[in-house]
Amino acid sequence: MVDVPGLVAEHLVDVADDAVRQALAAGQTNRRGQGYSVRVTAPASVHAAMIEHSATALMQSPAGRKAHRIHADRVTAVRITP
Repeated sequence: MVDVPGLVAEHLVDVADDAVRQALAAGQTNRRGQGYSVRVTAPASVHAAMIEHSATALMQSPAGRKAHRIHADRVTAVRITP
């Protein structure tokens, strides 16, 4: 289970990968301050696909880069944790 930042989730809504779209649709939205995150229960391979699909779109702004980095760090932490 990994929390996907809202900015990342918004960019992944129209992605062609069915597994990514289904994982986001099944996720639970959590409000946090001004933003939100989507708690997604999916295999690490699906989260890796999310990172790949969102990389180019999010690198255009500082907020996008931060959201991408946060998501990548969370996925890495889950992979390392036994």
